[in-house]
Amino acid sequence: MLRKSITFTLVLLLNAFSWHCDVFGSETGNRIDSLQKQMDKELTDTLRILTALRISDEYSKSDARKALEYAETAISWAEKTGNKRLLAIANNQAGLACFNLGLLEESAMHFSNYMGYAQAQNQIEGMSRVLINISAVRLQLRQFEKAEETLIEGLDIFLKKVSETNDSIARLALATIYNNLGIVSKEKGDLKMSVQYYNKGLAVAATIPSQKYIMANLYNNLGMAYSISGEYAKAFDALDKALKIRIISNDKQGIAASYRNLGLYSEKIGDDKLAKTHYYNAIAIAKETGSKTLLEGIYDNVFKLYKRLENADSALKYHILLKEQHELINTEETTKVLTGLELTMQFQEKEKLRKAEQKRKEQWYFFAGLLLVMVVTIIGLLYILSQARLRRLRLEQTNSELSNKNLQLTKLQLELELETKNKELATNVMYQIQKNEMVEGIVQKLLKHSPQFRKENQELIAGIIHDLEKTMEDSVWNEFEMRFQHVHNDFYNKLNELNPDLTTNERRLCAFLRLNMTTKEIASITGQSQRSIEVARTRLRKKLQLTNSEQGLIEYLSQV
Repeated sequence: MLRKSITFTLVLLLNAFSWHCDVFGSETGNRIDSLQKQMDKELTDTLRILTALRISDEYSKSDARKALEYAETAISWAEKTGNKRLLAIANNQAGLACFNLGLLEESAMHFSNYMGYAQAQNQIEGMSRVLINISAVRLQLRQFEKAEETLIEGLDIFLKKVSETNDSIARLALATIYNNLGIVSKEKGDLKMSVQYYNKGLAVAATIPSQKYIMANLYNNLGMAYSISGEYAKAFDALDKALKIRIISNDKQGIAASYRNLGLYSEKIGDDKLAKTHYYNAIAIAKETGSKTLLEGIYDNVFKLYKRLENADSALKYHILLKEQHELINTEETTKVLTGLELTMQFQEKEKLRKAEQKRKEQWYFFAGLLLVMVVTIIGLLYILSQARLRRLRLEQTNSELSNKNLQLTKLQLELELETKNKELATNVMYQIQKNEMVEGIVQKLLKHSPQFRKENQELIAGIIHDLEKTMEDSVWNEFEMRFQHVHNDFYNKLNELNPDLTTNERRLCAFLRLNMTTKEIASITGQSQRSIEVARTRLRKKLQLTNSEQGLIEYLSQV
């Protein structure tokens, strides 16, 4: 299931301090090269950090990954030098980049780090700015009530600030708050109030012409609100203004979002041909930005369009792209969860050693924590497997429906589907092996610490170890072969007819080679050395009577 995301454009405040003066001045196309050359010179620590931050800022609208890379570099240098002010700025910059990449938890962490500095320095404006950024994260997480509370708190501060000083930074913050309050109102179903907030924001933004970014976002969101309410002429005017501003500013993430929203608008007015054009433009530019969540949303829009048009060919293509993009995001999230669990176990072990004087209490906490990690891990793994199975079932159902409408699927589509399933086969084997390794690690830890427990607890631990070892039964190959035969249902039968003398291990090696896996990959999966796999391949060639043949082993197996 696709994660529900906000299609309106959120706005974050880009700078926490006034560090962003035009020290290096040059045209946009040459600025990054110029700044990178500055990095190679003998700079003071402060200038080196500022240069990294400036490069990050230049990349922020075109390449979020690069923006994050240079922000993290600035964080590392600032930590080494102890420059708390620049460390806070770097965390703010990293938070912005993470937000653009869809890494919301990481984004909130960086903004919180900056908040700590602002609070320590009693910087009311700084705290208000980061409140806006945190509210944007909460909006993306669909925590609307909390986001609104945070925004109203910042609104009071900046209304007072603007009335007292008419400061341009304060006006920018005020326009940003109005934009995000407009999104909150839209999500709560109050389109009239949403339009009012956007217009208030535009009125403020008009007084700060140097800040085109906020103006483009306000026009974009106003256009989407008008589109939803059926005021199509006003919608197009606002959306078109947003796109033109973003093109002039070279805001690639914004340009991709504008084309996506113009595609949605075109569907609303019944112009499907124009919608396709806008979506294709959005996809091309979104790929350049590295934003997985944005690309996922666009693929979803295109898939639904072709499904509605009953274009089976194109619908299947974009359904597969959508599934792959979604799984990329889920894989990253799963890796983060497993890393977090590993760090938690390490922390518990260190705490146990540090508090040796409370041995009995420590043992109980260790036992309870270990059980909790085990249960959470198993539940998490089962959930991931169930979701993967559910996605496969849904894909199969969709394929069936599309096949009934168009039986003339091309050979390329079939090969793509086969390749996807082959990848799933290899991934499944790796996953099962990793699970066994994780369980084995837990068993070894329990065995290590078992003598420290009371006798009755040792018996309990022995039972747990027995249960864990059951989960490590050699079921990997059985499941692999079952899945493999599902994809290549005649492979083993044909192989046995041609070569009835093959051993079980040789059959498995044939299956891996049928998937076009490399020696290195097979060695990783089986736990054998690459040399052992090479020897096994040589023996297999001889057994298949291919020694003096020009035909390769993989080529032979692909024809079975």
